Amino acid sequence: MERRKFIGLGISAVAVAAIQTVSKADLLKTNPKAFDDTTTESALKDLYGTSTTTQNDKVNLKVPDIAENGAAVPVTVSTTIPNVKTMSVIIDGNPRPLAVAWEIPEGTLPEFSTRIKMRKTGKVILVVEDANGKLFSMTKQVKVTVGGCGG
Repeated sequence: MERRKFIGLGISAVAVAAIQTVSKADLLKTNPKAFDDTTTESALKDLYGTSTTTQNDKVNLKVPDIAENGAAVPVTVSTTIPNVKTMSVIIDGNPRPLAVAWEIPEGTLPEFSTRIKMRKTGKVILVVEDANGKLFSMTKQVKVTVGGCGG
């Protein structure tokens, strides 16, 4: 039984170390205004310097078409674009649209799952920045039946 506990703790430690290599804290420190912006356009401009993105099939955004509870909407994001620098999820219509931004270290698989809050029906936008600073995106409309941001 002790061996199983030891193996379990070892696997947990490796998982925690892997998660910590992907940093959102650096983006928060370098772009704090982006997380406080109240429009999608201003959040994009403050985070990336522009609000112009290009739709791309290599950017994958998985969200439900209908979210019964806006307080916990599951989101899975990934991309096959090489040399990804950052990824961010923006919820158009939320009081603070920028929900999360990840800085992707070289060699990291750019694939994440999380839950987001949505105030009302709106667009969920995944923005991927490559090493050259080009922005690619995927947008999906999500219908929210019960709002999650106090609405």
